[in-house]
Amino acid sequence: MIAEFFAYPSLVFLAVTLSAKLIERRGDVLYGPYIAGRKTTLACARDRIEAVMASLGPRRDYGRVALKFAAVGLFASSIIG
Repeated sequence: MIAEFFAYPSLVFLAVTLSAKLIERRGDVLYGPYIAGRKTTLACARDRIEAVMASLGPRRDYGRVALKFAAVGLFASSIIG
């Protein structure tokens, strides 16, 4: 009973600690996917799609659209709040 009282919380603590360290290491610049040749398959696919879109030529200016939506959001929040 006493062993179980200490074993289960310590195993949970160990699992959470190792998970946190793994997430930190994965996001780290030295060990993560930022080093050349260590990109994930999703990042490689995104780069290929961006290259195809750039070669086709359609460019969209999302900055202006975001600015318009920001003004609408501010107006709506002033009415609500």
